[in-house]
Amino acid sequence: MLDSLQQEQNEFIQQVEKTGVEISEIAEKLKRMIDAHKEKLISELASVKQIRMKEIETVREEIERQLTSMESYKKYADEVRQKGTACDVARAASRLHDRADELLTFDVIERSLADLGHSVITLTSLDHVIDDVSKTIGHLKLTFPGNSTIK
Repeated sequence: MLDSLQQEQNEFIQQVEKTGVEISEIAEKLKRMIDAHKEKLISELASVKQIRMKEIETVREEIERQLTSMESYKKYADEVRQKGTACDVARAASRLHDRADELLTFDVIERSLADLGHSVITLTSLDHVIDDVSKTIGHLKLTFPGNSTIK
């Protein structure tokens, strides 16, 4: 009887060790899967960031070009007004007026800003996997002779 009990104990210890290895293997596999998915998401995020930053920079450059044009126009208009003769002012008036109309038309910039829009980035995850990891990894079940079970 003692030999039989010792054999039962040894077999049970082997099962416990084997199950412990299985648990560790599953957990490591899940960690690798999670790490790989994390890296994929981080890479996607970096790509989205890069694309969005280029779009923003393009609009910024357009606005800066428009501002530079306006500053140049203002400087030229002031120079004509201050240093030009009445004849110079009269000759430049039509060109200055046309250029002012062009500069005051912000359609391109407004369209660019409207097209750019406001971006929102979110992460959607399944809370139940996080809250109940036992469903993902598994759970133990010990069955005794006579059909009694411990979970």
